[in-house]
Amino acid sequence: MRLLVVKLSSFGDVVHTFPALTDLKAARPDIEVDWLVEEGFAPFVALHAGVAQIHTLAFRRLRKPPSRWPRLAGEAWRLRAALRARRYDLVVDLQGLVKSALPARLAGPVGGYDAASAREPAATRLYARRFAVPRAMHAVERTRLLLAAAADYPLPAGPGRFGIAADGPPDPALGLPPRYAMVMHAASWVTKLWPEEHWRALLPVVAGEGRGVVLPWGNAAEKARAERLADGVAGAVVLPRVLAGADLARVVAGADFAVGLDSGLMHLAAALGVPGIWLYGPTDPGLTGPYGDGQVVIRSSWPDAPCRRRTCADTPGGDCCMRAIPVAEVAAAVRALASA
Repeated sequence: MRLLVVKLSSFGDVVHTFPALTDLKAARPDIEVDWLVEEGFAPFVALHAGVAQIHTLAFRRLRKPPSRWPRLAGEAWRLRAALRARRYDLVVDLQGLVKSALPARLAGPVGGYDAASAREPAATRLYARRFAVPRAMHAVERTRLLLAAAADYPLPAGPGRFGIAADGPPDPALGLPPRYAMVMHAASWVTKLWPEEHWRALLPVVAGEGRGVVLPWGNAAEKARAERLADGVAGAVVLPRVLAGADLARVVAGADFAVGLDSGLMHLAAALGVPGIWLYGPTDPGLTGPYGDGQVVIRSSWPDAPCRRRTCADTPGGDCCMRAIPVAEVAAAVRALASA
């Protein structure tokens, strides 16, 4: 039997899918599993040994500027041919969005969330089979439950297992300190960002006891912020290049601990078993918090948090939720974790 799972994005959503895949391969090792994902996240899908073949699409790259839109039709035909050539017995859309349901249909009849469970109920009109999954569950558990229902195997008892591991030490050319913590300062929403002056006050605490600090980045703006934060902090290292997949996993897995925001990097660190301290403002850790042992969540005390807003005009800079998380509280958590 051959199954296609569809989880296109984002980074954190991809990581959230790993426990469901681990469940499936344990319950039904006879099922061959392929995955359809946005091209930029394919290196992370490859971290899980249970994936036989990875199909990619380029919607993010081709959606802007509009001059690229004519290429989307050619991309759709290419993808359809690749998916139909594999002849899937089952296709499961684990994302519940129109943008995931449409390419899933290219592979054949699709199973997914029912209208009360999906993030976009309109997507369910494209499904041949629909399954009820409570929305008030952590994203990992929702995904585990949906895949078990769609592929008809018993959901294992207890917490899910990510089933991934780093396959060796980091590249020596990166120039990492012998011991280090990771500071994951970036996030996809501006409202999730902690003020830079807060980070600057915290970094000397993170770098205590001869420990280095490693700051990753994924674009020019994030690199510039990492360089500002690292300036003048003994032992702080900004990664020399953008890393993905196994290269990034090796760096994350080598850390003593991590401190950061609600982001894909946070979920990767938790999946690799790295202890972490994570700052939450506009989002709800009950639904998308770090999954696993050794994870500490510090929530904003701002009255409207979690507001679930990507932008905010309530205060200058729009960082009211995150600014309400005091440096002293995070520093105390860092000292406690570092001494554990």
